[in-house]
Amino acid sequence: MRLLLVLVVVIAICVLLWGSWQWGRRPFYLTVSAVIIGLLILLAGIYHSSAGDQTRMPPDDIRVVITDIRNAESGVRLSGTVANDGQLDVAELTLQAQALSCEGGTDTCEVIHQENINLAMFVPAGRSYPFAVASRYPDEDTPVDRWQLRPVDKLVYPE
Repeated sequence: MRLLLVLVVVIAICVLLWGSWQWGRRPFYLTVSAVIIGLLILLAGIYHSSAGDQTRMPPDDIRVVITDIRNAESGVRLSGTVANDGQLDVAELTLQAQALSCEGGTDTCEVIHQENINLAMFVPAGRSYPFAVASRYPDEDTPVDRWQLRPVDKLVYPE
């Protein structure tokens, strides 16, 4: 669709320039000047709009707490709260879900499955919100003793 729009604009500019050339040199030069000024303004707007782009940052100030784990047919539904303790608003989080197998109730656990999950969720600075994500079951027959979610990175809005 954008290609079609660009094509229509280019054709319109060519027709405008051709028509102004037919009217004489002075209208042609005025039209060319107007087209060049318009293109420069458009390019400046495109260049300066990148200042508002979202950027990826480390998730140092993101807290993820799992409050509920529910088994489903194709995976596990992990729900809880995500808190943004930073200064910037978050647009998206990448979470890593890990299935852990612990030996005899000890703190020594082995990761038997992990996957990255994108959580497209607006979390303003200083706020927390509930969330729910789904993860697949591990391929192995090892029983899962515990699930954990940890943030890997975040996509933030600029100040």
